[in-house]
Amino acid sequence: MPRLPRFFISPDQIAGETIVVRGEDVRHIGAVLRMRAGDELVLCDGGGTDYRVRITAIDRSEIRTAVLERGLRERSGPRITLGQGLPKSDKMDFIVQKATELGVASIVPLVTERTIVKVRDEEKRLGRWRKICREAAMQSNRMDIPVVEPVSSYDAFVQEAGASGSLLLLPWEEGTEPLRNVLRKAPPAGAITMLIGPEGGFSEKEAGFAIQRGFHSVSLGRNILRTETAAVAALAMIAYAFS
Repeated sequence: MPRLPRFFISPDQIAGETIVVRGEDVRHIGAVLRMRAGDELVLCDGGGTDYRVRITAIDRSEIRTAVLERGLRERSGPRITLGQGLPKSDKMDFIVQKATELGVASIVPLVTERTIVKVRDEEKRLGRWRKICREAAMQSNRMDIPVVEPVSSYDAFVQEAGASGSLLLLPWEEGTEPLRNVLRKAPPAGAITMLIGPEGGFSEKEAGFAIQRGFHSVSLGRNILRTETAAVAALAMIAYAFS
């Protein structure tokens, strides 16, 4: 049986055994997928409950559905926060998409010493990244949507992370301890905060600042990776270690 299409909803869309879909998903369900009354889909509340529903009525502004089945899912693995140095062009779009697919819980864009891109129209860019997260979460069968936080300074992020109690990771070209070794010593669940630099990586001053606040300077291997590759590689290693 083919997998049913999945969409996210908010709790205020649920009224007993009826769930009403509104917004941009209405067009996607009706015009793109060409679903009609009687068709089934899955609606996710972002908190771990999936609803298998049947469409009962559909028009341009909303789609009404009847709940057929509820299912609870529990989050597995650690909650991962990715502090990502802002890269040039559309590389951040790629990082946001792949980080979502690989299970990250939150993404914080960072301004670092070697950040080249100027942060303009921040709300517009955050809106774009959040939309990418939502679409990637639906496509990858996630139970929730990662949070994309406002752009932060590197120092402020590192200071806050240092007091968070999570496992702190700094993949860096000068790192000597393999990431896998640190992950083997880590508790089976909990929280992880990881720093990824922009093009050019972190400066020695920035790396030292993070290490002083408890970050583990780790290696992802012998090769120097692009910023978008480093994020994906590190997150894939974490996902494998806790699978």
